[in-house]
Amino acid sequence: MATRISKTPQSPTQKADKKRIEVLKAAGKCFRKTGFHQTSMQQICAETGLGPGAVYRYFTGKEAIIEAMVEDERRQARAMLLQMRDAASIQHALSTATRLFAERYRAGSDASLMTEVYAEGMRSKRVGTVLRKIEAEWIMGLSNLLRIAQARGQIDASLDAAQTALFLTGMWDGMVIRQHFHAHDDPQALPIFFETMIARLLAKDNKVAGKPLTTPPLENSLFAEELKKRAESEDLRQLSLI
Repeated sequence: MATRISKTPQSPTQKADKKRIEVLKAAGKCFRKTGFHQTSMQQICAETGLGPGAVYRYFTGKEAIIEAMVEDERRQARAMLLQMRDAASIQHALSTATRLFAERYRAGSDASLMTEVYAEGMRSKRVGTVLRKIEAEWIMGLSNLLRIAQARGQIDASLDAAQTALFLTGMWDGMVIRQHFHAHDDPQALPIFFETMIARLLAKDNKVAGKPLTTPPLENSLFAEELKKRAESEDLRQLSLI
């Protein structure tokens, strides 16, 4: 006689958390596809397969969904800072962060979702407040790591830690957007180049031994072809003015 394996029953809280995550995933899919303002709560409900009453039980509207996404980002940022703090050196920590950002936003069009969230943070005071809070915590945590590294003589002590943290964050944000538009290129090329750039920026003597500052040949990129076409067009325009 076959033995029946009974599943451990989920508590009401576990079931609610699971449904909440399902709504967030469905909303993220809709936001990536049509943008925040073009997405309706009806579309989100349809994507989840739940009725409006069930969805509104977890979120009062799209703004609340964005807030929940930002809070999730906040938790992941804290985890990343802890991982960076435990790294052998600041260079290793920043290299790890570069790869984590690249890998995370390369999959599932998360770069487009990130831009939607930040754009909404500029429009909505409510979402902007939550975003500024997570940004402040992230910059403060990264600044502290940089100051510790400066005290240990690992990086240039003359750099302003807070401004350097802002600059590095801006580089990472730009990297995940750029790699979205260059998905046909080697997925490791841009993160590796960024690692070298960051190391050179922070080096005490502005030199990184054994790491030449190289980048994949631009002529192999579709972006290079577009630049070439624009340059040729501009040359023709200039000639017509002579």
